[in-house]
Amino acid sequence: MLLTADQRELQDLVRRFFADAVPSEYLRKRMISLLRRDEALVQSVKQLGLEEGFGAEGGMFSFAELGIVAEEVGRALFPEPLTERLLGDCVIPGLLEAGARPAYHALGSQTAIAPPSCCSVAAARSKKVSGQVSWAWGVEGADRLVGVVRQKGGDRVFACSLSAPGVTVKSESSLDCSTALSSVSLKDVPVVLFSEDESHKVLDALSILKGCEVYGITSRVVEMSAEYLKAREQFGVPVGAFQAVQQRIANAYAESESLGALCRFAAWSVVSSPEQRPLTARTAIAHAAEVGPGVCEAAIQVHGGIGFTWEYDLHLFLRRAKLIQVGFPCNAGQVDDLLSCARS
Repeated sequence: MLLTADQRELQDLVRRFFADAVPSEYLRKRMISLLRRDEALVQSVKQLGLEEGFGAEGGMFSFAELGIVAEEVGRALFPEPLTERLLGDCVIPGLLEAGARPAYHALGSQTAIAPPSCCSVAAARSKKVSGQVSWAWGVEGADRLVGVVRQKGGDRVFACSLSAPGVTVKSESSLDCSTALSSVSLKDVPVVLFSEDESHKVLDALSILKGCEVYGITSRVVEMSAEYLKAREQFGVPVGAFQAVQQRIANAYAESESLGALCRFAAWSVVSSPEQRPLTARTAIAHAAEVGPGVCEAAIQVHGGIGFTWEYDLHLFLRRAKLIQVGFPCNAGQVDDLLSCARS
């Protein structure tokens, strides 16, 4: 889907900010120092006014614009949980029934989010849960956790305070060197349990945003590859002149752009076509999990030997794409089935 003039302006603003705030050198230093949260960077993000723009009441941006921010998070490998914070702090309250919002707000103002596949949580007693969240985004600096509880009637989203009795948080290492992850143990922890409809909306929104993030990753690695293939020469001609290389990067570009079109449509559907949201959300994240790592691997291959080195940034994008794939796994036939449903 084509962006409007206002959306392009937002995209340019966020992209310029990320380019200045988190260049490759910053990411490298942060990884070496094992810094899990940069308070100065967090405060500089707040000055952009995104929280006010996506606020549940009176915000000037819709969910489609949040998808654009998620794309830029992926392109820049932004190391703070910006997408998760905006979803948990600004979007989720608007997805809840009015009567459920006070209890959700009472848990805190900063949100950590766990993907569904990482939650082994079950109801222990009425409105209390026990179990393990193997990893979640954004626990550092967060007051509440949003995760998924398993029950007979279907998975339901819950929210709990991270300072409640029975909550134990542990920092975890991550395949994605630019992301800080934490595990959370829960024992008889009081929760706000979302309704079935609210749960579907929240999980769909998270799936779409993570799909958009993967699109940002793939678009950036294809861009990097195209620039490299124009400049790198072999036998006196640019590497990009060889047909085999052209075909591989062309296929990667096609997969990336198809993912981008799908994710942008899914983000648009949240507000503008809610009856299509469940299908578009599942399709977007399934397609992202399927093609994201493959596009990154293709980019590494066409770079030759340098693409495999620690000093080059391509493996960092692959790591982020693989982490999202783990959080939202899909089987081989799922994407084709969903795409067939979307076309019909």
